[in-house]
Amino acid sequence: MCIIQWAEDRTKALSIWDIGILKIYCVLFGIIVGAYISGFVQQRVWWFVVPVVVLGGGVAFRWFTAKPQ
Repeated sequence: MCIIQWAEDRTKALSIWDIGILKIYCVLFGIIVGAYISGFVQQRVWWFVVPVVVLGGGVAFRWFTAKPQ
């Protein structure tokens, strides 16, 4: 069993509440990390904006063009 299959199986075992809690955790973790490195991020904001736009655009494209199963 490869690690991808293992991760997919584990993800399918999560409930909607587990996923919601994970999202809140990630946001709070990002806020904490961002508070400590805010000066670094402010000086290099475009290095963070470009990947966000590219990755977000890729996900949006996949979401709009996905075929239902």
